[in-house]
Amino acid sequence: MNILLIEDHDFQRQVLATQLAHLIDPNRDHIYCAANGIDALAAVKTYQPQLLLCDLNMPQMDGISFLGHLADQQFSGAIIITSALNADILNSVNKMCVNYGLNVLGTLIKPTHLEQLKQLLTLAKNPKLSNISTLSTPLDIKDKDLIDAFNTDYLIPYYQPIVSLKTGEWIANEALIRFIHPDHGIVPAIKFIKHLEDIGKDSQLALLIINHIISHQDIFCGRKVAVNISAQTLVNRNFINSVLALHHQYPQMHHWLYFELTESDIFESAGMALEAAARLGMHGFNLSIDDFGTGYSSLKQLDILPFKSLKLDIGFVQAMPTSNTAKVIIETCLLLAQRLNLITIAEGVEDITLWLKLRKMGCELAQGYFISPPLPFNQIPIWHAQWQQRSQHLLNNSSDNDITIETQPV
Repeated sequence: MNILLIEDHDFQRQVLATQLAHLIDPNRDHIYCAANGIDALAAVKTYQPQLLLCDLNMPQMDGISFLGHLADQQFSGAIIITSALNADILNSVNKMCVNYGLNVLGTLIKPTHLEQLKQLLTLAKNPKLSNISTLSTPLDIKDKDLIDAFNTDYLIPYYQPIVSLKTGEWIANEALIRFIHPDHGIVPAIKFIKHLEDIGKDSQLALLIINHIISHQDIFCGRKVAVNISAQTLVNRNFINSVLALHHQYPQMHHWLYFELTESDIFESAGMALEAAARLGMHGFNLSIDDFGTGYSSLKQLDILPFKSLKLDIGFVQAMPTSNTAKVIIETCLLLAQRLNLITIAEGVEDITLWLKLRKMGCELAQGYFISPPLPFNQIPIWHAQWQQRSQHLLNNSSDNDITIETQPV
């Protein structure tokens, strides 16, 4: 593994380099150094590092600007931020990196400690333990790749279960598309979804998912599945016509799925959005608002469209343990949803701490890796059998005894 250490202070650079030397394999790993962002950009091209340790406060080009340039270059390696700056600035930089799609493993607070560095190096060498993409090089997805994917069954829906925080009951699911590329393996959705929309294939993708749900209804045992659609798809009359034609063929289809609209999408025409929502609603289909609070028109959208549920953004949910601001935002969203009689779903629940915190706060439903990763349809029954035992154990060992409240269907 090639490691690039970016640090302008000579002594601190020497200390970190010495610590790294104690932890790496000298036969397989190599350490390179740069004193500022400009030198680091040149080093990235020359050495193609898989791991960066990046200081923030540096001369000529600071670390924050350097990370922005990395994002422009679609850098796919791992990043460890090293800094003595205050927590608010570090939190902002981490949020910036998440929005840029950079793989930040964590932050080393100066003076650095060997044990913390060791833990982060373990993550860098074992991508399965972190959120690092398995793609080693930036993907150049072409229009033809996506068109061929529809014709060759490379686009496969996976399903992530949604459960009740009060009872542990399996309530619903979210369909998440996977692009199984013959050369690159599983391609992350972030790498191709926007491209699909740009070439006008978003409606076709939604219909592919809907037909997959219809074909595997027995797996879900009557539980609804959320189908993600963009504002562009919602106002596409041909898409609505196709959905209603399928509904005529399968009259129970509105009990099998609902539509989840990305909150950050902006409607070009509120009239067309209302037309589509009314036509779907007339046939029993529900709408949910996804990533609530991340866009610029959250409250306006709630006022325009007849949403039945609201999904709390993963960024706010996962930031709650360390960010009071995120916690207050979640509390406010929950209060708003309660007053508007909307069902609340928290995504990104990945540990017991978040599970218990959200449950105590009164959130109704949850999804995330603590419950289950997205699964192929044939693994859902296996997960459900295991989850029934695990959720019962969770409830039995919870200090919160209020576990019998009935949850509304989505």
